[in-house]
Amino acid sequence: MYSRSIIVLDVSFCRLNGVLHELPSSVTTVRPLQVLNISSNELTAEFPSSTWNVMQSLVVLNASNNSFTGHIPPSLCLSPSLAMLDLCYNQLSGSVPAALGNCSTLKVLKVGNNKLSGIIPVELFHATSLENLSLPNNGLQGELDGGNIVKLSNLVTLDLGWNKLNGKIPRSIGQLQRLEELYLSSNNMFGELPSTLSNCTRLIIIDLMINNISGDLGRVNFSTLHNLKHVDLMRNNFSGIVPESIYSCSNLTALRLSMNHLHGEISPRIGNLHLSFLSLARNSFTNITEAFHVFKSFRNITTLILAQNFMNEAMPQDETIDSFQNLQYINMADSSLTGNYQFGYRSSEIWRY
Repeated sequence: MYSRSIIVLDVSFCRLNGVLHELPSSVTTVRPLQVLNISSNELTAEFPSSTWNVMQSLVVLNASNNSFTGHIPPSLCLSPSLAMLDLCYNQLSGSVPAALGNCSTLKVLKVGNNKLSGIIPVELFHATSLENLSLPNNGLQGELDGGNIVKLSNLVTLDLGWNKLNGKIPRSIGQLQRLEELYLSSNNMFGELPSTLSNCTRLIIIDLMINNISGDLGRVNFSTLHNLKHVDLMRNNFSGIVPESIYSCSNLTALRLSMNHLHGEISPRIGNLHLSFLSLARNSFTNITEAFHVFKSFRNITTLILAQNFMNEAMPQDETIDSFQNLQYINMADSSLTGNYQFGYRSSEIWRY
């Protein structure tokens, strides 16, 4: 990085080890480096902080998948052209610096899988060019403020999963109409799903597993979410029945509603979906005979998890399931079922819930 001519430096996946030293204080001339990729190496020790004072042409900085310690340097935003900053999978600690909000051209910010703590600074929401905000697997706290989140109207990916966030999902999230991936899993969020989520018509992934979100899923009109492929609402407090609108999501391949308080019978319309994964475990669904008649229409299913449902019912006796040509795992444990059933395949275990 001492060079006065290098514009792109990519030494990723080179098994480099040791320390990334700071530039000497005597180096004050601005360097022309625009792309620095040192990702997926074995670099350790404290991440440089003062070096970036002379890297004012940086567009891309990728230092992910190393073992850097220390804090995220606020000086990174001295480059007016910085568009991508990826520091994920390190050992960085401290808070998310408020100065990152000054990165007016920043489109990708990925600092997940570190040891960050504190709240997400309100200044970060001034970086309105952000398209990917990814801060998962840290110790971040506080609420997702609705008045701030709407400022990031260009967001395509919002990943704040596996932190310590609390509060409700703000209604203003419906204004993020470019949003395709929403990850808020394993936090302490509560309240009901905002009906405005149905305005995010480009959504492909909704992952809200392991929270305390409650209420009726029917508050959201899933029929507007034509692009949905993956919905994970496991281990929440949802109640009521599975909304009929979700069966309009013809691109849905994975649906996990396990460990909630849902009830009722399985709708025949679920057969319209091209599911490869379905988990309804630990709810209160009934009528196992009708459910299996519905499941007969599945052609792509590989994993079917129904444990702790259909309590004390009798297994249907009329036919074998031989249409599940791709089924690898079925789980009906802990349901106190009676009777027997003959399956026309051999299964292998994948997930329990």
